[in-house]
Amino acid sequence: MKKIICSDMTLVQSSKGLSFKEKIEIARHLDNLCVDVIHMPPIENVKTDSLMIRTICAFIKNSAVCVETGATAEGVAAAAAAVQKARRARLMVRLPVSAVQMEYTYHKKAPKMLELAKGLFAAATAACSDVEFFAEDATRADASFLSEM
Repeated sequence: MKKIICSDMTLVQSSKGLSFKEKIEIARHLDNLCVDVIHMPPIENVKTDSLMIRTICAFIKNSAVCVETGATAEGVAAAAAAVQKARRARLMVRLPVSAVQMEYTYHKKAPKMLELAKGLFAAATAACSDVEFFAEDATRADASFLSEM
């Protein structure tokens, strides 16, 4: 039997104009709807964003709470700390895989991006048992590099 996993990115895409209470309510409603994964916005302000994620984790009973790690070991540590108390925690490593995006966003060529990815994956899997890889701009990526990532 195949299983379809439903992920929701409402809080990532529209969280700027929402209050703390509204974000919690949205997350609670998504959990009641049995959404498999609730994606949180990336941590920009460690104090406030981590507090919001930790608070949401306390209310979520069924869904996995997913936080983007960023491209540093510090980002992985902050995301892991934020979802530490979640019943189902997930970290998402989001990296560009096309030559254009790698050079434009991170100023790295493919071998250096692969090194960065390996370090991030190692740190994320050490901190959390559920790690998701988001291949950004994958349709323009070299197929062999994409499979290596």
